[in-house]
Parts: sequence; C-alpha cells; structure tokens
Amino acid sequence: MAGGTKRRIKKSQGYDVMPVKQAFEEFLAEKEAMNLSAATLKNYRQSVEYFFDFIEATDDTPCEEIIPSYFFQWMNSMKLDGVKHTSINHYLRDCRSFVYWCMNPDRAYIPSFKVPLMEGQEEQIKLFTDEELEALLEKPRRNDSFVVWRTWAIVNWVLGTGNRASTITEVRLTDVNYAKKEIALAHTKNKKAQTIPLSSSLDTVLKEYIRMWRKEAPIDGWLFPNVGEEQLTTNALRHAFAKYCEERGVSRTNIHGLRHNFAKGWVRNNGNMFALQQILGHSTLDMTRKYVKMFSEDIKDDFDKFNPLDTIKSKSRRTMKVKRNGY
Repeated sequence: MAGGTKRRIKKSQGYDVMPVKQAFEEFLAEKEAMNLSAATLKNYRQSVEYFFDFIEATDDTPCEEIIPSYFFQWMNSMKLDGVKHTSINHYLRDCRSFVYWCMNPDRAYIPSFKVPLMEGQEEQIKLFTDEELEALLEKPRRNDSFVVWRTWAIVNWVLGTGNRASTITEVRLTDVNYAKKEIALAHTKNKKAQTIPLSSSLDTVLKEYIRMWRKEAPIDGWLFPNVGEEQLTTNALRHAFAKYCEERGVSRTNIHGLRHNFAKGWVRNNGNMFALQQILGHSTLDMTRKYVKMFSEDIKDDFDKFNPLDTIKSKSRRTMKVKRNGY
C-alpha cells in the first residue's frame, strides 16, 4: 500500500490457549481410538471430572492454569473427606495420565511438572481365607440352578487362571483346548492375546460344567453366558458372585480377591515370578513384585522345613540317632 504502513499477518490472540475441558475430550477420543476399555475410559472421566470440580474449572479455563499446588490441595481435601489412601492415588494416577498427555511436546498445553502421589502405607490386599475358599469350591448339587453352577465354575476358573472378570466374560467354548491343555485369551486388559496352561483340576471342573449346562450350546458360544445365552456382563458376574458368597456364608464378596489368592498361592509354592507376570497379564513386573513382597511373610511358615542349614542339621541328627541306637 503506497505511502502507508506495511501490514503483517499476526497470529490470532489466544491461539495457543487450549481450554482444559476441550483438551480432556481430545484425550478421551484418542484413548478410545487406541481401543482402551470402556471401564478405563469411564475411570478417566470420573477421576478427571472430580478434579475439575475441585478446582472449579469452567469451559473457558485454560490448560496452563493447571499448576502443581492444585494437586496437593486436592490430596489434602480428599484426606479430610476420609477418602482412602488407595482411592486418592487412583484418582491421581488417572489425572496424571491426562496431564502428562497435555505436557507432551507435540501439544505443550501445560508446562511440564511432576504430578505427585500420596505417600504412606498401602492397604493390604484382601484375600479369602482357606475356609472361605473351601466353601466357595464346594460342588453344587445336581438340582442347583445354572447360575450357581456357572459361578462355581468361574470360582474354579479364577483360582486356576488368575483371570480378571472382564477377561472371563469374553471366553468362548472354543477358546479352551483340552487336547493341548491350554486356554486362548483373546481379550485381556492390556489388549494382548495370550495363551495360558489349563490345569488338570480346572479341566475336570469345566468338563462337568459343560456336560451339565453347555453340551447343546453353539460351538462358538460363550463359556459363561447369562441365562439367555447372551454374553455375561462384568456387573452381572459380580452380582452373581456376591449372592453366591452370601449363600455359602462367605462375607467377602469381591471376585477380584480370588485373583489375589491365585497370586498368593503361586508365590507360596515358589512359582517363577516371570511366569506369574505372563499369566496375570501384567505389562510390567511392578505389580508382580508387589505380590512377591506382600506374600513374602508367608514364606516364614515353613522356613525351617526348606532352609538348607536346618535340613542339613535335621538329617545329621537323624543319622546320629540311628548310629547311637546301633551301639
């Protein structure tokens, strides 16, 4: 423009400002595209929206306003409200996944900082006692309902595989190979298909359950369906298990506890830690190590029986006794 000031194209004001709630919807959309489970996405939404409510985030709140002190204030608030240590860290981990996603250099919606976790004593994993397990494993009567037989078979399944409820509901009749003594799991939490061994005891239980209730099922039907032959939901499985426990006089009703019992039994029987990681489907050894550390106290029970010093001395004493008797 002759005689005038040359104009330059300028970046629109506020271009780099990303509203935190919009960023969160982008985060969820990406995670859904990556095939994360509906349960995981639901956890993300509940935890992050809980955090948003605490900081009173609006539709216009920019990501860059998320600062470290908010998380410490939130932790203190949850403690005062009586939220358990493990629940607080659950919320923080979910929020950390979202916040770290925002910090990625490709986005840089939030300046980089470390999201804290609450330190302290983790709650002990709740297990079923031996007496409770005996009650749950007692075989149903022949005139018991399909739901009772199905739940009994599932109890055996978890104690024989360590599977999560979400994996159990995805198993089809054709996934169990009795000839090869193995189970193919196509749907797991980490989205990786895996094959695990089929134990002899579980083999026997499944064959009896199938003879009773699944002999005429479609060849590719669900192994543990609902009463209408449709896929069983994890929520329906948990309700059925809770009722099953109550009917057998067992107060603990969390089916995930059976998975912990599987891990405990593996550790106490000196099972290989790397094999346990593979069977349980842990992406890293962290949780597997936690099981080993938690159940290491139980190793003391038979310490003298397996300790080399004690076994050598015990053998020596028996030998000396035989010699003395021979004089």
